[in-house]
Amino acid sequence: MQNANGLASKTIFSDAIDVAASWLAMFGGIVLLGILIMVSVSISLRALGMMPIQGDFELLQVGLAIVVGSFLPWCHAHGGNMFVDFVTKTLPIRRQCQLDALAGLLVFVMLSIIAWRSGAGAIASKASGEITMIRGFPIWISYALMVPGLALTAIVALDIGVRKWMDSKSV
Repeated sequence: MQNANGLASKTIFSDAIDVAASWLAMFGGIVLLGILIMVSVSISLRALGMMPIQGDFELLQVGLAIVVGSFLPWCHAHGGNMFVDFVTKTLPIRRQCQLDALAGLLVFVMLSIIAWRSGAGAIASKASGEITMIRGFPIWISYALMVPGLALTAIVALDIGVRKWMDSKSV
């Protein structure tokens, strides 16, 4: 039986990775719900002629960065990413799996670098004391809270790459 990514095989870490991705997505959902409530309250206050939440757009930007980072692993693990496979569809299944394994490895490398640089950005931002203009919210927190999602997405991509390689050996 295949999952959303067309994978039949599993590594010993596949289930744990999926659980971690699910928990991180739920965390992202809670942050998104908080953003929704904050924006709704701010807009309502503005509509009633009252003072809106100061710096709501800053908090929205910070929160959405965290949300996107939190949703990425689950999305990638469940095939929610965009595929451009019109070229490879004509290839034999074995070759498709091998190319998908290579793609998984490339995504792993790319997201590992992005996670690393986001972590470095968090450290540099904290060291410089960078804050948002209106609220004075420390920027490093949003960088730091993006890193787990980016790192987990890299691990998901590696897992998918390994599984696709294993699938290529079994077809």
